[in-house]
Amino acid sequence: MSADYMTGGEPFELPGADAGILLLHGFSGSCSEIRDLGQILWHAGYGVYAPALAGHGTAPGDLEHVSPDDFFAAAHAAFAEVRKRYARVYVVGLSMGGTLGLHLAAREPMEGLVTISTPVFMSPLVAMSVPLATRFAPKHHVISNYAAWRGEVVGYRTTPVSSLRVFLEVVASVRADIPRITTPLLVLHSTGDKTVPVANAPYIAAHVSSESKAMRIYHGGRHLLTLPPHLDDVQRDVVRFLHAREAPYVTAAPAPAKGGHL
Repeated sequence: MSADYMTGGEPFELPGADAGILLLHGFSGSCSEIRDLGQILWHAGYGVYAPALAGHGTAPGDLEHVSPDDFFAAAHAAFAEVRKRYARVYVVGLSMGGTLGLHLAAREPMEGLVTISTPVFMSPLVAMSVPLATRFAPKHHVISNYAAWRGEVVGYRTTPVSSLRVFLEVVASVRADIPRITTPLLVLHSTGDKTVPVANAPYIAAHVSSESKAMRIYHGGRHLLTLPPHLDDVQRDVVRFLHAREAPYVTAAPAPAKGGHL
């Protein structure tokens, strides 16, 4: 695989104190699409660890060699790094990053999970066309990231057809995991998402076993909710969720002593 990361799409880490966040970007994207959110979470008091997904941030051809197990193994390795650094760990994932977050939540203890525009199924058209394309043109590359084409983020403008099949395998595998999840959960999506059907959000919320769960559907918007126009809303809702989970660990400042002298 390529050794060098695309300029602007490099992994990043923002050190914190007791609570750390594993922040995961989406398929065909890079850490550029979560960098602004990462900065906000850091300023809100959290350590942030944002790795590149397996086969990402380098060159599209690197995705030809990535399997579902590679995606899962890289996510577990990143989670282990955050767990070593922090007493409490949260996962925030965009798109496929959220799918990997669900996979982790079914297997790893964590304080909370946020999924943003996350798929556990795709549209019937995608589900039917990808296997056909993989069969007849596995080495062919297709347009996969319109935000990268527009220069809004750093990412793969095209990806190998074979990698789309792997993506669907990851999604299907994680869908079966959902009932095992008991982690406190926040699900965010938008009605304007033309990449991942918004119906994923209520499906996830309905099928997890979490006692504490919430869902927010934004009107309009886009798939990459970590970009305008809903970036401010997402940042506010994610920070509010995290602060609520952290509230039991916040020690109130002692009341000033009455009378007496220093």
